[in-house]
Amino acid sequence: MSNRIRLLGLASALVLATGSEVFACGDKFLVAGRGTRYQRPKNARAANVLIYANPASGLPDTLKKVPVDTLLKREGHQATTVETLEQLGAMLAGGRFDVVLVANTVVAAVEKLVAGAADAPEVVAFCVKPGTPAEAASNDCTVKAPPKERSLLEAIDKAVLKHDKNVRKASARG
Repeated sequence: MSNRIRLLGLASALVLATGSEVFACGDKFLVAGRGTRYQRPKNARAANVLIYANPASGLPDTLKKVPVDTLLKREGHQATTVETLEQLGAMLAGGRFDVVLVANTVVAAVEKLVAGAADAPEVVAFCVKPGTPAEAASNDCTVKAPPKERSLLEAIDKAVLKHDKNVRKASARG
C-alpha cells in the first residue's frame, strides 16, 4: 500500500512539474482568426520585377498611391523602374526579368517587345485609364486601379508561376 502511495505521489509531482511549462510558451498566439495576414504560398519565389512607368501612360500616378518598391522588397522581390521604351528594351536585353508591370494603355507595345524569347517575362497590366467600354473590354487588366497590396502580390505570384511553367516547357522542347 505504501508503495502505491509513493508511486502516485511521484507521478503527480512529475505531471505538475511538466504541466506548467506546456501552457506557458506562446499558447495565446495560436487562437484561430486573430491577426492573420496575407501569406504567400510556400512554393512562391522571389521575382525580378521590371516596372515600365511611362509618365504618359498614367502608371506613375497610380503607383504613388501604393509604395510598390517597398511592398515588393518586403516580399523578397527585386524591382527596377524604367520610364522610356528604349530603357525598357535595354533592360530586357541585358537582364533576366520574370514580370513586367505596365499600364493597360501600353500592353501591346510591351508584349511586342518581349515576344519571341524563350524566357520572356510575363506582362502584368494595371487598369489606369479605362477609356471607352470597347477599349476596356479588349485590354487585359490584371490589377485594378487603385491597386491593393494583396491583389498586386497575387498577380505577381501568378505571373511568376506562369513564367516558370513557360520556361520549363521551352527547355523541354529545346
